[in-house]
Amino acid sequence: MLINSGGLTSLFIVMFLVLALGIGQVVWIYLDSRNRGDKLKVLWAMLAITPLLVPIILPLPIIVYLLVTRAFSEKCSNCKTRVVSSFSSCPTCGSKLKEKCRICHKALKEEWNYCPYCSDKIKKESLDNENN
Repeated sequence: MLINSGGLTSLFIVMFLVLALGIGQVVWIYLDSRNRGDKLKVLWAMLAITPLLVPIILPLPIIVYLLVTRAFSEKCSNCKTRVVSSFSSCPTCGSKLKEKCRICHKALKEEWNYCPYCSDKIKKESLDNENN
């Protein structure tokens, strides 16, 4: 089977692009996880290398990385541990992150007037008194 020079050139261009995107993905994931203070930065980079062996799954590692790491996008103001945005207290130091609803005890955001889970009216003055 003969491949003409145009087809061979196209094949090399595609291979080069896949390789460049794969290496770029590895570097970006490693640098991002290092900047976030992730202890598993090398493991994330190793996961990102796998598409270089199986190019059909090229976008998979970056999608998994973004989904997993962005779930822990908030930090505790006291100990700087990453916490899930729905937590009302830090699991590491116990510091209060958010107020809780007095009825259903779910975490509340400061700007809310009503609890979205049980529809209870949030009393702002009680929150202010607790903070002082």
